[in-house]
Amino acid sequence: MKQLFIVLFLIALTPRAFADNYKVASSGALTETKIAEALRGAVSDKGLRVADDKGKVVCEVWFSKSLPTVKDVPSGALFGIPEGAFAGVIHFPNNASDYRGQGIKAGYYTLRYALILQDGNHLGVSPARDFFLIAPAADDKDPKALLKNDELLKLSRAASGSSHPSPWSLIAPTSEKDLPRVVTNEHEHVILETKIPTASGALPIGLIVVGRTEG
Repeated sequence: MKQLFIVLFLIALTPRAFADNYKVASSGALTETKIAEALRGAVSDKGLRVADDKGKVVCEVWFSKSLPTVKDVPSGALFGIPEGAFAGVIHFPNNASDYRGQGIKAGYYTLRYALILQDGNHLGVSPARDFFLIAPAADDKDPKALLKNDELLKLSRAASGSSHPSPWSLIAPTSEKDLPRVVTNEHEHVILETKIPTASGALPIGLIVVGRTEG
């Protein structure tokens, strides 16, 4: 009986123990020549690489050199970022899965800020309204453009290959100290916590890179 208890205890610990082994490391500049030069010039010279304990890379992210902001934060949102703003480039070396559980093919995608709709279809989807929507980098070449909602949704549907865009949830970091880092929450979501430069100072932010909505 004692041995059975130990086995069950270890099984119960396995998901969080595995998730806690994700690490973040610095990566080099975005040099992929298939990415528009304007995009490569708009992101940081150093990226962030998230990998599991076996060294398998989940994603690489190059955030914008200067993310635009707005003075008034919308109701229900955490961050004062204009909708449609370019926030960076993300690379999935392997096929991935977004916050809705939709399959995403390996490749390079842009990150653009969006707010989830406040309607009955989206209740309980996430703690806040803030998301990045991804779009194929080959189709989204102007980092200075604030994409209108319809245009952004269309581009993001091309990333998901479905009738729904590909969302990646944003949350407040657990702490503003010792960034960047990778943490997990009670839902076993793997979260990249970092700071993104803006004209008004560095913005602490958390991006869920592994995990899907329970709603």
